[in-house]
Amino acid sequence: MGSLFEALGSEEFCVTAVRGLALQEVLDRLGVVDRGNVPEYRMDNAAESLGLDDWSVRLYCPSGSGWAYLFDVNGQTGVTHKIPVLKRLSAGTEAVSVWSLIGSTTRIAQVRDGEILAACSTWMFTPASGPEPDRLNRALEKAGFFQENETEDEVDDARGALDAVESEFGLAVEPKVVVEPLPTVIVPVRLD
Repeated sequence: MGSLFEALGSEEFCVTAVRGLALQEVLDRLGVVDRGNVPEYRMDNAAESLGLDDWSVRLYCPSGSGWAYLFDVNGQTGVTHKIPVLKRLSAGTEAVSVWSLIGSTTRIAQVRDGEILAACSTWMFTPASGPEPDRLNRALEKAGFFQENETEDEVDDARGALDAVESEFGLAVEPKVVVEPLPTVIVPVRLD
């Protein structure tokens, strides 16, 4: 197994990991009704095939890992980082999400049973806030965030955030598999 950074790099991305869900349950929680023939797309051609306007996500549910991974087709959108989506995905379990925009900021969230426990935006250079921020803050500090004399150039926000959540939550992916064709669905737009 390898790292999320090996698969995603520092370009725009949004990845959310949900503990203990199989593919069918992820589809249920996303509200995907048509499951007859779920198409598969590679990371490098999904956007050109589906367009950038839909809320499309690629799904990776490696057996035995304990986690289901959702990768936004258009990293700018941050579909799986949106609060209503995180709440649905984390019902009865937990989810962790990292959304990074090029040259801007990286946002990290830890959610359990529909409640945002901790959230952080690296743009502010401040620790995560929420009802239970300690675990996420500890992980981010280990990855080099919030150090006393820290400058903007010292930490690659995207890499640091991915390293932090991988280490703290036991996330691991096979980078070669993540870039290959994976089941890809359009998340129905719901405002609940």
